Amino acid sequence: MSLDDIARRFEKLTNQQQEQYYNQEAGLPYDRELMKKLAQELTDVAKEFLDRFSEPRRMYLASVDTIATAERLEAELDFNDQRMEKISTEKYKIGDKRVNWGNWRQFNSVTEDAKKRKEVFDEFISKAPKIAPLVEKRMSISRAVYERYRMTPLEAYLELEQMSYEELEHMLTKLGDGAKAAFLSASEHYAPKVLRKSTLEYYDDFYTWRGRIFTPLISYFEGKNPLVEVARFLGVLGFDHSAIKVDAEDRPNKSPSASCWAINVPNDVRILYRKETPFSDFGSVFHEFGHGIHARSADPMDSVWKRYIVPMSVAETFSILIESVTENPLFLREDLKLKDEAIRDIVDRVRFMSLAFLTFYAANSIMKMEFWRKKYSVEQAAKRWQELSKRFFIETPGYYWILHHVMPNYDLYSPSYVIASVRVAAIKEKLVQDQGEAWWRNPQSGKIIKQLAQTGGEFDIKAWKLDPETYLDEQKTLSFQK
Repeated sequence: MSLDDIARRFEKLTNQQQEQYYNQEAGLPYDRELMKKLAQELTDVAKEFLDRFSEPRRMYLASVDTIATAERLEAELDFNDQRMEKISTEKYKIGDKRVNWGNWRQFNSVTEDAKKRKEVFDEFISKAPKIAPLVEKRMSISRAVYERYRMTPLEAYLELEQMSYEELEHMLTKLGDGAKAAFLSASEHYAPKVLRKSTLEYYDDFYTWRGRIFTPLISYFEGKNPLVEVARFLGVLGFDHSAIKVDAEDRPNKSPSASCWAINVPNDVRILYRKETPFSDFGSVFHEFGHGIHARSADPMDSVWKRYIVPMSVAETFSILIESVTENPLFLREDLKLKDEAIRDIVDRVRFMSLAFLTFYAANSIMKMEFWRKKYSVEQAAKRWQELSKRFFIETPGYYWILHHVMPNYDLYSPSYVIASVRVAAIKEKLVQDQGEAWWRNPQSGKIIKQLAQTGGEFDIKAWKLDPETYLDEQKTLSFQK
């Protein structure tokens, strides 16, 4: 096959595979045997590329990842099924559904009794080792595949992100250490109101905070529909959002995490989310529509590697940029018509969650980087994650990492959120400078964002200076904390 033939075949099979992964995450029927068949066919295409070509480099790296994905598929499917089944409790329910990994966040967001939340957390942690062998197997397969091509998943990730290990580790450490004191201090302010107890404890994870801290904001958002607001917002910027399909149904086996699925770039883009709290839903919807317009902005005539093979931090850049408007005081005041007291409350809570994010994801990211460099086992990774949790926020049982929705499911993804957040600060600064404080009301801003989105895998990473200090200073500015 020619390079063009390989690319066409790669795209067709990827589209079919993504459909099955989407159904799995949506809690819909999916075909395991078809997934295996597609994975094998994709492997054959990837191997043909690797045998005959070394460029484009992004296609080379994607081909190695494709082989790793296919070889670990069985382990991943088993892991996802076993996590839903084994990480569950018969003692508590949400409605008529038992609490399991899929609705754990919802349980934490609605349960006022901290002892019950602790009990479920402890039970799930105690059960995590039951699924640890599947995580070990998944990661070992990735390690072995990449070794065949004389690299590691970490090295491939850093190459796409155009960062050295030392640069990324330094930025993550600076942000995690810099956010810790402000996070812990603010947590003492919020704990009585949000956690219904005097202080933060190990079982009050990032998602417990996120699911509960915005509950008092419900009254501010009565009558406001995030899908309606995001449609208006994107419409002013000149984006056609109507082709992005949204599934907001609550199914027992549906993933608790909102997600966007580019089944075919740019023609078939879908969003999944489960309702948590009104403000969290706003953030989730705006975030996923950011992913959606990124995919929809692609030129269908561009190469497969430009449309599909995008650095992970670039994939998160547009989602975080669009979501960021939901914490902008001017947007809240003039677009959502909220009062100043409500705005201060919202901004403080959002910035507190940014501090929580920085501490949590510093631990997640550094552990996963070390995982590949130092060849950790799952048990060693748990021990190291517990050490990092103690350094950056509060010591937490190490096996928590395999209950996370990103950490055990990807070779390396966690740093992407942090890199993208710092990059978005630079993009917003430029938009404000050129288009004004209310940049989202200027169609020219939409044209700029679309031009950036259209670059896909060719996004100019080096054009945006990462300034962690400025980003951190903004997040630490809380009205009650001087």
